[in-house]
Amino acid sequence: MRDVEHSIQLVSDYRVHHQAPYRFSIPEATELKRQLEELLRLGFIKLSNSPWGAPVLFARKADGTFRLRIDYRGLNRYTVKNNYPMPRSDELFDRLAGNRFFTKIDLRSGYHQIRVAAADQPKTAFRSRFGHYEFTAMPFGLTNAPATFHRAMNDIFRDILEQYVLVYLDDILVYSRTLEEHLRHLRDVLDRLRRHGFYAKLSKCRFAQHKVDFLGHYVSDQGLHMDDAKITAIVEWPAPTSAKQLRSFLGLTSYYSNFIQGYTRYSNVLTSTLLRKNPPWAWTPLHEDAFRALEKALTCTPVLHLPDFDRPFILTTDASDFAVGAVLSQIFPSSPDSSHPYIPRFPPPTPITASRLTPTCLATDEPSIDYSPTIVEDGTVESRSGDCPIAFYSRQLLPAEINYTADEREEVADIVFDRVVRDHDLPLSIISDSDLRFTSRFWRRLHEVYDTQLLFSSSYHPQTDGQTEITNRTLGDILRKIVRDDQQ
Repeated sequence: MRDVEHSIQLVSDYRVHHQAPYRFSIPEATELKRQLEELLRLGFIKLSNSPWGAPVLFARKADGTFRLRIDYRGLNRYTVKNNYPMPRSDELFDRLAGNRFFTKIDLRSGYHQIRVAAADQPKTAFRSRFGHYEFTAMPFGLTNAPATFHRAMNDIFRDILEQYVLVYLDDILVYSRTLEEHLRHLRDVLDRLRRHGFYAKLSKCRFAQHKVDFLGHYVSDQGLHMDDAKITAIVEWPAPTSAKQLRSFLGLTSYYSNFIQGYTRYSNVLTSTLLRKNPPWAWTPLHEDAFRALEKALTCTPVLHLPDFDRPFILTTDASDFAVGAVLSQIFPSSPDSSHPYIPRFPPPTPITASRLTPTCLATDEPSIDYSPTIVEDGTVESRSGDCPIAFYSRQLLPAEINYTADEREEVADIVFDRVVRDHDLPLSIISDSDLRFTSRFWRRLHEVYDTQLLFSSSYHPQTDGQTEITNRTLGDILRKIVRDDQQ
């Protein structure tokens, strides 16, 4: 049976929030009354005399019907946030490679299958023209409801998560390589739901399919497909006439940006001039071309291959002047009868936010693909020093980007980490003078952890300090001129 409850913890300086009901049209009021009676019959709500009172509103579903929503913004403002981690969709998709059978399970009013703690039920109170009610079951709209629900699902499937079941809130996906294996996995998942008292909505479930919709994509044994309905919405989108309309369009297309090679190249044309702070709106033929190019890129219905971790990965980068370009790819044979490869791109197994994915429709370009060796230097960078005038040329050709001043050893550690380790990885050795900042126990212990060797320059032999001594030499020359009699 379900042993999880949703609790609402408030900040210490909270204020009880109550608000007058919103106005509804006659059809909406009729639907509101019907849904309230249904919720009362199911025991999800009860009459209330709570001082709290949120207004009711409706959200229209895709089929045109109304979904009841409570405006809990006033309550959420004073609720202590639960930062339970939610999974990344791209990481979930990576687990599906090589599987042929999929079952999608949709729970019936999933949130309502979790109780609200008795002491917190008055906080969920809402007002309508038909009365004052509060929830006994967890409603939609509470800031911590997703965290509570996802924690409950993780507790149920913890030992089999990402082995043959994926969970994202109330969407459950069972996946397997063979039908026999799939039936065994499905029986286990359904049995766990039954034991914990969760119920699925049969009409929205899909069993043992080769292709199912999951998290806004269609999943199959071939890879990821875009939702046809969303493609249609993008293709039929009229040319924007305002910055707000353009943001809406880019928000929709960016969800599928991984399917579009060079997405940033097109979107940058639109954002760089039209979405700056208070720009004059001027839709030019250049913007029209970029807008239509994005639409066209989505009409070829590309498919993204899922990663095969038994194959090598290829990381391709460029030196774009307006975006970070990085593509993680693999080479697959285009068919069993062909040795010509094509290069599909897919969401990387690690978070690389700049990934751009090439659709499999690029397989038509197979004859143009060449392979060329990449020159890679063998060995590690060597440390070389001596009495050479290299410091002079470094000053002329490689001026320092920033000269830092640090009085505390912790500040020095932060600078080294931010400016050296972050860009170049941990150094094998560091040469410095014998300043207390570099000889302290803190500094030595830090580099024991880093496995970095600390080397100190010889006393009265400043050449090993490199560029740092140039400044000292210059200051010395200036001071000598000041103290000399002729002041020259």
